[in-house]
Amino acid sequence: NIIKVSVLSTLLIVLTVDVSAQQRNKMQNRAKGDSQEQMMNRDERQGQNQHRMMVKLNLTDEQRAKVEEIHLNGQKGMIPLRNNIQEKNTQLRTLRMADDYDEDTVHALIEEIGKLKTAMMVMRTSHQQQIRELLTEEQRIKFDVHQQNSMKRQPRFGMK
Repeated sequence: NIIKVSVLSTLLIVLTVDVSAQQRNKMQNRAKGDSQEQMMNRDERQGQNQHRMMVKLNLTDEQRAKVEEIHLNGQKGMIPLRNNIQEKNTQLRTLRMADDYDEDTVHALIEEIGKLKTAMMVMRTSHQQQIRELLTEEQRIKFDVHQQNSMKRQPRFGMK
């Protein structure tokens, strides 16, 4: 009887430890994948948003081709910035949890991330202006309204 209880207790402990380890690994993998998944979802939404905008504006074939070229060039420029931000955010998470927390290093990294985000915003604004220049006055008004509505739907800093 004592042997059965010991074996069952040991088996229960082993299973509990195994389940805990699996849950911890699952959470770590989910955290790693979330940022990539969020970026993919954002890119999908932007693509859908771009398509809706093009339909709403009733672009000519020439305008459509130029807008697509601007978007493609914009995405090519954004990829390295996004990747760099993602890497620095990973470094930041590591530094913030380190036993030997270095406030100056953390602040410097936050500054670098801010500069990269600023560069993205400048690039995005430039591309939007390039698109506006292709449009007729009526299309420009629709474009501007669309941009304002898109800004309202975007989550603000710190909110997800």
